Amino acid sequence: MDTQNYTTEHRKGQHLLSEERHEIEVRRKDGWSIYRIAKHLGRPYNTIKNEVARGTVYLYNGKIARYKANAGEQR
Repeated sequence: MDTQNYTTEHRKGQHLLSEERHEIEVRRKDGWSIYRIAKHLGRPYNTIKNEVARGTVYLYNGKIARYKANAGEQR
């Protein structure tokens, strides 16, 4: 059974890896835009935007918003 189109690269409908979530957190702290992060990771803009929205925590009575890589995960 030869599968010529088999690849281990990113595929549509797959989850973000924990390394990618950490990369998003670091790049957001560095001031990168969501669009630039998406291009860097080779992921769609909406995927990164949704991940940032899901993982954003608000500090100091909602005055400061920070993305935390593990904030959006359910345990």
